[in-house]
Amino acid sequence: MAGTIALSPDIRWSAAGWLFDWTLRFIAQQVGDPGVSANLQEVIDENLGWVDMTALPPEARRTAVRKLKDELVSAAEGQLPATLPERQQVLDHVRELSRLARQLRDA
Repeated sequence: MAGTIALSPDIRWSAAGWLFDWTLRFIAQQVGDPGVSANLQEVIDENLGWVDMTALPPEARRTAVRKLKDELVSAAEGQLPATLPERQQVLDHVRELSRLARQLRDA
């Protein structure tokens, strides 16, 4: 099952379920808000496949977007196994999410 992160009403990023879950775990660990982290973990646990970043509290959203812009790619490069099939394509897809986060004006 795939998952989608809505960064804004018109900017969305979709990925395979495992990569969506990995990305949500990354955000949950970085956001600094236990309630938001718990909600993101619930999305993973319940296999909901959808997160609307605009619904996050403003400070948590700003932090999450900043981490997506500045730290997501290096985290993926460091954490995803070297033996991952099609690793380069996966990293390129993660780079796309980082690029999309950079397009946001209000975060």
